[in-house]
Amino acid sequence: MKQKHALKRPKQKRSRERVQLILNSTRAVLKENGVRALSTNSIAARAGIPVSSIYQYFPNKEAILLGLYEDYLADIRAVYEEMDTESNHALPWREFLTKILHKLYSAEAHDNLERELEVALGLYPELIEADRRHEEWITNQIVKSMQRLGAQWSAAKLKRLAYYLYELNSTAWSYKTRHNPPKKELLEWRLASFFSVAEKCFE
Repeated sequence: MKQKHALKRPKQKRSRERVQLILNSTRAVLKENGVRALSTNSIAARAGIPVSSIYQYFPNKEAILLGLYEDYLADIRAVYEEMDTESNHALPWREFLTKILHKLYSAEAHDNLERELEVALGLYPELIEADRRHEEWITNQIVKSMQRLGAQWSAAKLKRLAYYLYELNSTAWSYKTRHNPPKKELLEWRLASFFSVAEKCFE
């Protein structure tokens, strides 16, 4: 299946500002009314622009959601890129995981749209494709980090571990959106889960 990517961002300043206005207005509509009430009309009304202006940059609301979701995923990838330094990989592995999970929590909660994005993932195949590309990138980063932290397993087994850790994090994300647990508690449980699984590859 051919992968669908969000539209490339325009280079002209005015066009970039218009795209950002559309995305910000979409965030506002999602927070107020949820993804099921989202339409190009509601986005245009919130942005104070004609619907035709939206279609200059996005063919439909699915493309807007994809752009929004890819922005969210880019923030997550930025955490891994920020942590990809010699000084961070010189940390004890538990300290490294603690540091990155705290940063990931902040990035995930940045827009407070986790619940609506989870609903959107169940509705729009384009978002699922973006999530799969993201998963592959993240799991490759996890393998590289584990190796640099001193993991003893083979690359193939570390890759399976990376997929498992990714699924653990996705489950924690889903749990957070549905039950809104205290931040400190959720972080403690996520760390405990990651430690109990990851420690095996460092023995």
